[in-house]
Amino acid sequence: MMSPRPRHALGAAIVVVTLAGGLSGCVRYYWSKPSATAEDFNRDNQQCISESSPTTATVKTGVFVEQLYRSCLVAKGWVRDKQYDPPPPGYYRGVED
Repeated sequence: MMSPRPRHALGAAIVVVTLAGGLSGCVRYYWSKPSATAEDFNRDNQQCISESSPTTATVKTGVFVEQLYRSCLVAKGWVRDKQYDPPPPGYYRGVED
């Protein structure tokens, strides 16, 4: 039978390893598109920012601006996904909260 002390030590070690792993990198959202370049993202990102900018009609409902921005990038083939910092090549940071 295992004594409570080794179990406690094992549990503590697991907690420490889990916390260390969680603190090693920040998870953020990034955009990716197969075979796209940074220039491609910058062009599409700027175009989507422009298209989703508030107009007289959307000033009062500004909550839709972020949704329009994301929808614009998705329509251009970009996929939004969580990645650790720094992200792998091919992932780009857009306008985020």
